[in-house]
Amino acid sequence: MAPHSYIITNFAYGTGPYVRTTELALAVNDELERLGHPRSSIVVPLIYGEKQKRIMQEEFSLLFAKHPKEIILDETFGSHLKKTFYIGTDTYETHLNAWAKNAEDASKKLEKHIQDTYGNRIAMILQRSPRVRINIAPSYFASFGYLSDIYERSIDNTDIAIRKETLLHAAEYASSIEKEHLMHIISTPGTFSWKHYSKKYADEILSPPLISPYTHTEAPVEKGIFVNVTGIPGLAGLYKAALEMETHIYTNDTTTLPQGTKTPSSVMFSGNILFQFARTGWSSVWLSHLSGTPLVYPQWKHTDDPEIYFNNICVKTLGLGIPYEGQHIDSLIKTTETLRATIKSYNAKILDTFGTTNGTHYAAKKIAEHFAKNHLSL
Repeated sequence: MAPHSYIITNFAYGTGPYVRTTELALAVNDELERLGHPRSSIVVPLIYGEKQKRIMQEEFSLLFAKHPKEIILDETFGSHLKKTFYIGTDTYETHLNAWAKNAEDASKKLEKHIQDTYGNRIAMILQRSPRVRINIAPSYFASFGYLSDIYERSIDNTDIAIRKETLLHAAEYASSIEKEHLMHIISTPGTFSWKHYSKKYADEILSPPLISPYTHTEAPVEKGIFVNVTGIPGLAGLYKAALEMETHIYTNDTTTLPQGTKTPSSVMFSGNILFQFARTGWSSVWLSHLSGTPLVYPQWKHTDDPEIYFNNICVKTLGLGIPYEGQHIDSLIKTTETLRATIKSYNAKILDTFGTTNGTHYAAKKIAEHFAKNHLSL
């Protein structure tokens, strides 16, 4: 791989997807460097403006100090991708219909923009639950599962208020995006880990959670809960329920919860967080169980993303968290405390299976070694 090449990232909506995909790209760079390749610039679509810039700075400040120009935030890329994203202000069926209408056009515009901007120096594309097809370089898929499976399993589910024809079309289009990769990496846990899981593709690899666990928190904190606010703008109201819990609140978003103390999610590794209150997006789930912190999640609404419906089932079935149903804080603390032994046992099982709980490094090593072995150089 020649100098000044690029790793393109392609991900879904919310905060976790762009943070986790960037984290994976950085780890791939580290592994490629270990194998004798120069580092690539990492192209990240800028979707959420100044908020995304701030979060990226908070998450990757050490990297910015060491490699200050490695990450490129691409606003044009983001403007095209954003047209395919769920923003939480309409029903999920409305979103799926808009996605079906806009995704192909967005894909064509993105491919043209990427080629016009970065030329033939694209080393690879790293994709996490992608909403658009980008087929202009070697591609690696790393995610919690497949959208096509989620939509297919939603078709006959009476809890999910989306028409069958919408789900069928969405599943078909999602499958067309998902299948065209050199490697598929699926995390454990993932959306369907609560069922017997069978690999979908011959090149599929299971991995630990696709996150790099924090090893410390910056300062001691008093006991309280951590409220992890979603990056999906229209869903911020879900977290107002935390104000009813009458305990000290730490949060990543004091704009949504001004009564809380602004704290990074690494606070969950302090040992003093009673539980995390968060939607069951996978970054939140993985941070909870890897830190040994039980998860309390809002109940799913029938007009919301079906992924969250199945994620809720997964978290509850595996014993990693419980739904919030208006319980008093004392009841929540008592119930979640009983989950800590289960969470510890589950983490031990992941460690025994994979030899690590760090799925980011695990997946990056697999991707980099495949890239080097197959001489996918520029």
